[in-house]
Amino acid sequence: LYSQSEALKSGFALYSLKSPSLYAFRQYTKAEENNMASIYDVKHLPSDNGLRKILDQVDSQALRKRFGDLYNWAAEHKVIDAFRDWKDHLIISVDGVEHFTSKQISSPHCMVRHHRDGSQSNYHCMLSAALVNPVLSEVLIVDYEPIVNEDGAVKNDCERNAAKRLLDNLQVTHHEEDIIFTMDALYACAPIIRQLKAQENWHYLITVTDKGNKALFNQFDELEEKGQIKWLTHRDKKEEFVLGYANDLYLNESAKDIKCNMLYCIWRNKKGKEVIFSWVTDLPLNDQTVVQFMRIGRSRWKIENEVFNTLKNQEYQFEHNFGHGHENLCTNFAYLMMLAFCVDQLQQLASRTF
Repeated sequence: LYSQSEALKSGFALYSLKSPSLYAFRQYTKAEENNMASIYDVKHLPSDNGLRKILDQVDSQALRKRFGDLYNWAAEHKVIDAFRDWKDHLIISVDGVEHFTSKQISSPHCMVRHHRDGSQSNYHCMLSAALVNPVLSEVLIVDYEPIVNEDGAVKNDCERNAAKRLLDNLQVTHHEEDIIFTMDALYACAPIIRQLKAQENWHYLITVTDKGNKALFNQFDELEEKGQIKWLTHRDKKEEFVLGYANDLYLNESAKDIKCNMLYCIWRNKKGKEVIFSWVTDLPLNDQTVVQFMRIGRSRWKIENEVFNTLKNQEYQFEHNFGHGHENLCTNFAYLMMLAFCVDQLQQLASRTF
């Protein structure tokens, strides 16, 4: 019989060593038995089915708490300070990602996607929260919330309901930190913003679109027609940013009590390519802050580039199915992968040798 501890350490080593499969991992452990014992404290590796069976029964919430342990270690050793930005705030980017899909395997926890040909896929998603900084290539996962089939039949409902739980958990674990949350346009809604503002030392910088936040853009356009939008141009190397901003607007017609500010950005490169970005925020917009806040807003994409793309393209085998299970296996494999990724990110940030 193998202990739960042995299985968890084996699962962590599986992702830490970037093994492409459980079979390849088993071959590696035979060749590197001493290293497995000295580095990962794995003395006896369970069989493939044994490993899956044990991990399937592990309480996912207990495993999730290990992100807090890593964060506390990094804070104690001042590594977290590298992520601080405006007035020593931390920046947390939030986004969802799919980590399992199958047309054959399913469980009561699976989300279901219906296809035009009448078939359906079963899949698992998670909502990830990561520390980012405009000038750092490293990121650090601080929490990871499963999106489950009870969250709703529509994608927006699913992610928003998961976001509410994610923020509830972060209010317990990170309520003492000054945080700026940067999120995509899905979260530019009254329930999410009210939840963020319930924590007085938290702020938001959320992408908005004219389709999803029509009333906000109408107010901005009306002020522009009156010549009341403040504009400035910022040039940086081969880029140009034209920034317009307005304070004290309301979020939408059904949430006029939520006062917010809007930042509008026109980005151009030397070849003339132009892209428009826009954000809603409770941060104070003025000529001295808008460039910094624009960079914070654009750092939201680091969760896609530095987290999800790294997991998919840097041998973490993100899209490989190591096992689905009946209870918690799929979620626990995702947690172990993210924990291994976090340890790598901390080593990359703190160790030139690594």
